[in-house]
Amino acid sequence: MSESEYLTTVYACDEHVAVRSSGDFAVLAPDWQKAAYGVDGAFAPADRWTLTSASVDFEAAGVRRGHVVSLRKPASAFKGAGELLAVESASGAAVSLRRIGAKPGAGAPPAPASGVTGVEFAIATLDPQIEEASFELNRRFNIDPDVGGRRPTDLYDLRDLRQACVLSVLIRRYAAETRGEQGDFALKLQQAQRELSELLARLDLRWGCSGSDEQSTSLFSTRIVR
Repeated sequence: MSESEYLTTVYACDEHVAVRSSGDFAVLAPDWQKAAYGVDGAFAPADRWTLTSASVDFEAAGVRRGHVVSLRKPASAFKGAGELLAVESASGAAVSLRRIGAKPGAGAPPAPASGVTGVEFAIATLDPQIEEASFELNRRFNIDPDVGGRRPTDLYDLRDLRQACVLSVLIRRYAAETRGEQGDFALKLQQAQRELSELLARLDLRWGCSGSDEQSTSLFSTRIVR
């Protein structure tokens, strides 16, 4: 795809998917969609929320707010399967982190008071799946980035579409990772499918600054238009 073919506005980010999928995110975000990886990460004692790397330019790699970082090693600092944190900002070889779903600085920093070096980190993203799910929602609800009054920016609240986008992404990824009708992912796939169906049936999109500039858009109204 050329750059012009990608949507400018999408309805969710990796962090939103991580909040909904909890510990599954590390499996659902495939390794072949890594934005950044390294084993030379470091947290300084003076700033335990900022991960730096001598080998990775996070900003140049396209890392941005809402991406999710997996901190895997050393085991002395990151127990078990490691820790997931959200990206607040990226600048060159440094990325500022925060707890997923939390404000910057809230909660315990990921690094010990003495800092830590030799950190193995990975940033795998679901950006392609999020973009595709956002495109399908645009088509379903007659949202068009090129038509005034029907653009994503004309919607009263984009959060109305966030949950639908997240569930759509989870359905795709749980389906891809499910190896039969039994098991944890199979059950989560079925649950996500039910939730998305119920959500789309009741979703009512409002338009304009007040939320009442035009008639709201629902799945039923778009069927009538078509």
